[in-house]
Amino acid sequence: MNDIIDGNAALIQFYPLPAYLYSKDIACIVTVAYAEEQGPNLTGLINALYSKGYTNLDHLLNSTWKKLYQVPRLGHKRLMLLLRLLERISADPKTIENHTIVPRITMQSKKEIKELTLKRIIKKYNETSLEVLSEATEKEARLKKIKDRLREMGMII
Repeated sequence: MNDIIDGNAALIQFYPLPAYLYSKDIACIVTVAYAEEQGPNLTGLINALYSKGYTNLDHLLNSTWKKLYQVPRLGHKRLMLLLRLLERISADPKTIENHTIVPRITMQSKKEIKELTLKRIIKKYNETSLEVLSEATEKEARLKKIKDRLREMGMII
């Protein structure tokens, strides 16, 4: 592991993988993580790699230790976790073969968000105004029935 930390060599030299796995999303490293390794450090590791543009194993493995060390929010602890996970994957690549990720949600533009919000507000307003109107007409109908009965009984003129 000292060779990795000291050198400028690509990680692929230390962690060889079959070529068909290079296109796998980096989130596949979660499958080889032990229960005690899962949590904020693993999530932070993946998020930090995504934020810097490391989306697949090919890009990650062709990077060097020094490049990874410059990624914001990737400290020594998270990098050591990454190296342990890559070591497990290279020892048994079949563990990540069947890994599929849930498609990421695409962020919408501010304009689209405003339009969606306005539509929700208008829809909610329309629904509540109909409910209020229907409640008001029900109350009026009840009051009318009560008044009619009172008139029949001679209590109201």
